[in-house]
Amino acid sequence: MEIPLTLIDYLNRAELVYGDQIAVIDEPEQPADPLNELTYKELAQSARGFAAELDELGVESGARVAIVSQNAARMLIFLFGTSAFGRIGVPINFRLNKEEISYIVEHSGADVLLVDPELEEDLSSIDVKHFFVLGKESDYLFESDKTPKPFTPDENATATINYTSGTTARPKGVEMTHRNLWLNAAIFGWQTGVTHREVYLHTLPMFHCNGWGMPYSVTGMGGQHIVLRKVDGLEILKRIQKHGVTLLCGAPAVIAAILDAAIDWEGEIPGKEKMRIVVAGAPPPTKTIERVETELGWEFIQIYGLTETAPFVTMNRTRPEWDDKTAKERAVLLSSAGSPALGINLMTSPDGELLVQGNHVLKSYWKQPEATDEALAGGWFHTGDGATLGKDQYVTITDRKKDVIISGGENISSIEVEDVLFSHPSVSEVAVIGVPDDKWGETVKALVVLTENDVIDEETLISYCRENLAHYKCPTSIDFVEELARTTTGKLQKFKLREPYWKDMNRQVN
Repeated sequence: MEIPLTLIDYLNRAELVYGDQIAVIDEPEQPADPLNELTYKELAQSARGFAAELDELGVESGARVAIVSQNAARMLIFLFGTSAFGRIGVPINFRLNKEEISYIVEHSGADVLLVDPELEEDLSSIDVKHFFVLGKESDYLFESDKTPKPFTPDENATATINYTSGTTARPKGVEMTHRNLWLNAAIFGWQTGVTHREVYLHTLPMFHCNGWGMPYSVTGMGGQHIVLRKVDGLEILKRIQKHGVTLLCGAPAVIAAILDAAIDWEGEIPGKEKMRIVVAGAPPPTKTIERVETELGWEFIQIYGLTETAPFVTMNRTRPEWDDKTAKERAVLLSSAGSPALGINLMTSPDGELLVQGNHVLKSYWKQPEATDEALAGGWFHTGDGATLGKDQYVTITDRKKDVIISGGENISSIEVEDVLFSHPSVSEVAVIGVPDDKWGETVKALVVLTENDVIDEETLISYCRENLAHYKCPTSIDFVEELARTTTGKLQKFKLREPYWKDMNRQVN
């Protein structure tokens, strides 16, 4: 017997087995009225009702439904209410500017756009058939008691389109099938040890690879979701203490915020010997990993992945044979990207690029067949990351061939930032690189050659970028130089440009 693996499986099990248990506790401080607490029966009905209301709007199976929102219970309902009932969810990064969001809505062909109330003023003019602001105006979508039309589940159908910044100014839409997401959620949940006793704090934005699959993993196992709208170290510690949180995920910036808050925390740090923190996007400094164990008393887990891999590719977690080592020694071992996840095959190309095979790898890039063929050439996904494979196939990322900077878990195209700086009349040449940062993993630096006899200061150029880019993409510092390192054919040698800033590190990417 064979039945399709689709996301509704996770919701159905939660409702059947854990129906009367609290599924989600919503963020209490948000511009929309919070949904407070929902049981799994209520969550499941909200998802069904959402799907039924899409039926009423004439949104057909396979149509795209987009949302731009910070973490909220409505976002969780959206993930199930679209994909689990035959539509394609398009969760969009709320940090993008209007032009970028408008492009994604248009490129995906979304019929519906739901936006956070904080973004209404900026996004209300986007051309879309159905526009809703999350809150009272749209809550009939989330509170409906209707039953959706039946649909035929297909594990190979596209479930979500997640847009990644990539290496050009135009983002690419990563098509993930139900099979991709089902297996990612199952294996990621399994390897992180998700159980029915889990209390998961949503520090990771749910739009990021659909929350790395944790909304599905935790739901399927009957765990509890605690929604956090904005990352704040002190608030994270308070929520852990109040709700008995056992697991959270995030970028290195989340760890930095928690460690900063812990310095002034009175009494024992909550979650000691119970908390697991899963980090991706960029490995934090070894000292930071050590502090998670020694100062917080939490387990540190590192994963590596990309939007195109759903994201789970590798995991690095403390092994029994490391138990007798010091915290510092364990931190050094945990600083690599780790070994392949279950079902993942890895190899490196002759020029050192990491290649991936597995059930989590994307179906295709939406409406970009050439980019798809390039990324999946030879039956392997080409990550664009330089890497070495050590003992037990432990992965160490050595360079980022795509020239994507990962700051605070956000992908930033160096080419996009360079294009903006090039447009300033005072800039003759520019190279944008990532440099190490204790809080963000890495941050954006621009190396600028000015036009002859021109004088301009760092603050003015950064302000210019902020007028033309989403703020998180803008350089945090600018160095003015006389020339940029290039090959004999004129190509920028970014590895040489990065060297002075990474000279005390064992890699040139964080």
